[in-house]
Amino acid sequence: MSIYQDSLPDYQHNTLDYINRLDQQSAKVVAMAGDIPMPIALRSELLQTWRITRQKLAYFRRELERADGEFRKELEVLHNALLPEVIAYQVRLGAMMIGDTCEDHRYLHRWRAIWTNFTC
Repeated sequence: MSIYQDSLPDYQHNTLDYINRLDQQSAKVVAMAGDIPMPIALRSELLQTWRITRQKLAYFRRELERADGEFRKELEVLHNALLPEVIAYQVRLGAMMIGDTCEDHRYLHRWRAIWTNFTC
């Protein structure tokens, strides 16, 4: 079972808290990714993916904050159905990129620590 499915009960009733926490974690990823000793192309792809993720989270947060009533409920349902799976995929992909190209396992351990602490 993924750590994201494990964390859903903590956030299922407050989507904004989930988005804010996810934004904090993704900021840690962006800060860390610039230092990972991996091929430049992969590092750039990793950084770009998480920067775009942070931008999308900001847009979604604003849209959710502005929404009310039935539209807000629909947005929350959409989020709960899609976002955790997308993030879980991105986290697995990042771990594979780091694990496959970086001999220093401290970076993979840091990556995992960022996402293991996501459920805190």
